[in-house]
Amino acid sequence: MAYAVVIYFDEISSQPIINAWKELEEKNISQAMITLGIQPHFTLAIYDTFDCGECEKDIKQFAENSGILSINVDHFGIFPHPSPVIFIAPAPNRELIRFHKRIHQTLKNNLGGSWEIYQPGKWVPHLTIVRDIEKKNFSNALKICMKIQLPLKLKITQIGVVSFEPVKSLFTMNIGT
Repeated sequence: MAYAVVIYFDEISSQPIINAWKELEEKNISQAMITLGIQPHFTLAIYDTFDCGECEKDIKQFAENSGILSINVDHFGIFPHPSPVIFIAPAPNRELIRFHKRIHQTLKNNLGGSWEIYQPGKWVPHLTIVRDIEKKNFSNALKICMKIQLPLKLKITQIGVVSFEPVKSLFTMNIGT
């Protein structure tokens, strides 16, 4: 089992993503991410182990000392795996990169390094719209994804940790409160 540190968005900015997820599921193109037990998010780090009360305290302190971020998601992308992933993403800005680097620094003493692709300097911030698409459904999936009007302003309001798969929320904390 793996563990992901994720950031979540407010309900208003999450709604277009949830709408796309629901339509993808209704049209039997892909199981909606929401059905998997996750809400729209960016993954900041993934660890193979996460068994530490100190980490939860560290993330709580991190959340309390962080301000709410707003980012503009301005493009679609595709990870061209055998089962492609369609995502939306921002052009990384200093605030988001600094936020990402700070969470890694915060957790480094208790957890060590996260998976390589989530390390600062290698991370590609993205929000998965659809994954595990059969190639025959790819064009229909893309049409649904394109209904999300970009640029989309996402307001980052929470941070949490989930285990996966299956996805199970371990804890979630409000940012800046």
